[in-house]
Amino acid sequence: MFLIIAILCYLEDYIRKYQKSLFFLIGLVLIFVAGFREIGLDPDSENYEYTFQHYFKNGTEEMVEPSFLLISYILGFFTDNVHVLFLLYALFGVSLKMFAFRKLSEFYFVPLLCYISFYYVLHDLTQIRAGVVSGILLIALHLITENKKKIAFLLLLGGSLIHYSSLTLLPVLFLSNKPFNKKTTILFFCAIPLGYVVYYAGGSILMNPSLPFIGNKLAIYQAAVEKGKMTVGINIFDPLHIMSIMLFYYLLLFKDSLTKLCDDFPILLKTSAIGLSLYSALAFLPVLALRTSQLYCIVNILLYTYIIYTFKQKWIGISMVVVISLLLLYVSIPHYGLGMMILPN
Repeated sequence: MFLIIAILCYLEDYIRKYQKSLFFLIGLVLIFVAGFREIGLDPDSENYEYTFQHYFKNGTEEMVEPSFLLISYILGFFTDNVHVLFLLYALFGVSLKMFAFRKLSEFYFVPLLCYISFYYVLHDLTQIRAGVVSGILLIALHLITENKKKIAFLLLLGGSLIHYSSLTLLPVLFLSNKPFNKKTTILFFCAIPLGYVVYYAGGSILMNPSLPFIGNKLAIYQAAVEKGKMTVGINIFDPLHIMSIMLFYYLLLFKDSLTKLCDDFPILLKTSAIGLSLYSALAFLPVLALRTSQLYCIVNILLYTYIIYTFKQKWIGISMVVVISLLLLYVSIPHYGLGMMILPN
């Protein structure tokens, strides 16, 4: 699939008549692969199967969102096969992102290449609820650029019924799509180093189960760590993170020309800066750092495609994106699921 999409990236200008059909066909394949994948192929599918079949037992309802309980309840009348659940989440997760790609990029296949190299496996094959929320975020960002913040707010708020992490995305409502000026350039230039400062300053947080929505989950993760049942680590200098930082600063150099070429560029780059800074700033809470950073950095799918505009010859830009996507595919394997989370036997 990666090779096919990579070839289509080079042929895009020559197959305009078939772009939409091929784009739609690839989307269907991605949905069906995610929906009918083998149980146990990814880190979370077995847990989803158990929760789907026992959603009101052993306090399970306290750990999942209302939408999951409702969907499990309704589907339970027809089948206990968890693949129906996977298919439903894949339908929304993949479709929302592909719809957003068409709104945020002039290319059909380049965003798809970046998508399947990391986020497809991370979100739509593993963290399926977060996969829907990441699609909602991309659409919400586009709505913000159209001055439809109220609709964007309602989307993100509704997303919290799918995955509570959607609430951590509400700060994007304070972002604007205005071109970078001197102040905002300095602000977002310093955002990522500031995250490292916070990390080395020794930030800490109490695992308080009374914290709304996430407190109970964080407390359980922390208790598991303390008992040695789970080890969670995060490397603030890991290759994927450093690659994303390099992308950010590279595109920041071309901010003026890219803003003219890409209507949504400013808000996407600002969102990426937030995600990258949160990764290091919250590293003392690895689970939260990974989850929030990965959600915000979904915009990197589009930002990688904008590299093409920084080269006079389009094929060189596409080649750069292909190479980067291959590197993403290589270095992203440890990040699938919860990255460095290890559950010993």
